[in-house]
Amino acid sequence: MLVVLAIAGALIAIVLVAILVNRKRGARAHYLDAWTPEPGEHRLFEDPVADFYVVTRLGQAKVMTFARLRRTHAVLTNTRLVIATKAAMSRRYMITHMVYLSDEAPPAELAMLSGGLFTTGYHVVSARPSDLTVEADGRKSYLRIIPEATRSGTNIDHCRLYSDDAAGFRDAAMSG
Repeated sequence: MLVVLAIAGALIAIVLVAILVNRKRGARAHYLDAWTPEPGEHRLFEDPVADFYVVTRLGQAKVMTFARLRRTHAVLTNTRLVIATKAAMSRRYMITHMVYLSDEAPPAELAMLSGGLFTTGYHVVSARPSDLTVEADGRKSYLRIIPEATRSGTNIDHCRLYSDDAAGFRDAAMSG
């Protein structure tokens, strides 16, 4: 019984420390339904049943495959790709990643090792539209996103956006 109370106390302490750090740093959750594009930015393509995975440089397996849970909502604009994942026990989608696809005024989060996760609440990386390729993982197609060499993308080998229309994302990004 004492062990259970100790574990519960440790978990409560972790949550309280996280709340205090988030309030101090200003990080908060951003939801896709409350997100609006910047002035001059417009939506090009959208997939409400996608999946997004980050593949790190270290610790990769020889053969990798990921589940298609269809829990990610991806929105492509003319300047960035917004990735939002369904929050636990919620119907809302929380923004988890922003992939900037243009060279216009790169955000300050690209210079941070955390990618802005502790200041904005989501991870920011940058990629070139020409580095987006469509690849196959068995019968599942995905958009392979190779991030540029910034501090925010230090340990990221590539990102995978699984979609039923991965080629549509690539084509829209190339035209946008």
